[in-house]
Amino acid sequence: MNHFDDPSLQIWFQIAAVGAGIVALGIGAFGVQLLVSYLKRDQLRDETGDIWGGRTLEWSTASPPPDYNFAFTPIVHDNDAWHDMKQRGAKQPMVGFKAIHMPKNTASGFVIAMLATGTGFALIWHMWLFAGLGFVATIAASIAHTFNYDRDFYIPADEVARSEHARAGKSLASAA
Repeated sequence: MNHFDDPSLQIWFQIAAVGAGIVALGIGAFGVQLLVSYLKRDQLRDETGDIWGGRTLEWSTASPPPDYNFAFTPIVHDNDAWHDMKQRGAKQPMVGFKAIHMPKNTASGFVIAMLATGTGFALIWHMWLFAGLGFVATIAASIAHTFNYDRDFYIPADEVARSEHARAGKSLASAA
């Protein structure tokens, strides 16, 4: 089908063409943004984590963030905790670091999700054998995960201290 003979559809084709043009402009703008970001990457690089003066706790971490969330649990007094801390002049502690308990990476969540998705697909299409096998496999994977006792580790206190001191040095250098 190369053309439509119905001229009453022409207005809709024109509206669609304008929409396609707007989408093309958006894609072009995104391409320009990627190019500018690549060409000026050294000048635009942020190592403080708070390039826009953020208000919430996620902006208080380094960029890129460390493996742990916070070296010390933040004390929150306000919805915009990071903004509140900056207004109060709160200082980041530089002593007293402790080892941080962390979970190890595991594929269990992904495996269980894929098995449950397969089970759901089988249930929708009335594939009872596959639904039953998928259900049993999902439960088995869940139970197997509960018996994995090697699922955590600790980040040593000296490593946390090194990371936090390096971050503090970058923050001070970028503020100057």
